[in-house]
Amino acid sequence: MEDSAQTQEAIEQEIMAAAGVRKKLKIWMLIGILVPVLALEVFASRALVKSLFFAPPSPEKHEAAGGTEPGEFYAISDLVVNPAATGGRRHLLVSVSLEYHDPLLKEELEKRDPQIRDNLITLLAGQESAVLTDIRYREAIRQSLLKAVNYYVQGGEIEKLYFTKYVFQ
Repeated sequence: MEDSAQTQEAIEQEIMAAAGVRKKLKIWMLIGILVPVLALEVFASRALVKSLFFAPPSPEKHEAAGGTEPGEFYAISDLVVNPAATGGRRHLLVSVSLEYHDPLLKEELEKRDPQIRDNLITLLAGQESAVLTDIRYREAIRQSLLKAVNYYVQGGEIEKLYFTKYVFQ
C-alpha cells in the first residue's frame, strides 16, 4: 500500500509539474502573440492618426499661396500710436512688412503709402491696451491690418503681413 501511495504521489507530482510547464508555456505563448499584435496596433493607429490629422498641405493650396518662393516685401516702418483709453501715457511702436508676388504692386504701395499708414494708425489707435498687449489677439490684429492695406491696393493683393517691430510701453 505504501508503494502504491508513493507511486500515486509521484504520478500526481509529475502531473502537477507537467501542468506547471504547460501553464508557463501558455503564458509565454500568450505573451509571444500579444506583444507583437499590440505593437502592430500601436504603429497602425499612429500611422492612421498621423495621416488623418496631420496631412501635408495639398499642392493646390501651396501653389495658390505663391509656392515656396517668398514674394517681394514692402516695409512700413515706425508707426507710433497712443492706444485708446490710455490718455497718452502709453504708446505702441509697430513696423510691418507686406508680402506680395505681383511686381507691379510696389509702385502702387509707394503711391498710397500715406493713405495706408493713416489707416493702420487709425486701426491701431482704436484698440485698447489690453488687446494690443495680449498675444491671443495678435493674429486678429494682423488680419485687420491686412484687410486695411488690401482696401487701398487695386492692382493685386497683399498676401501676408509680418510684424517686424512690436513694442508696447
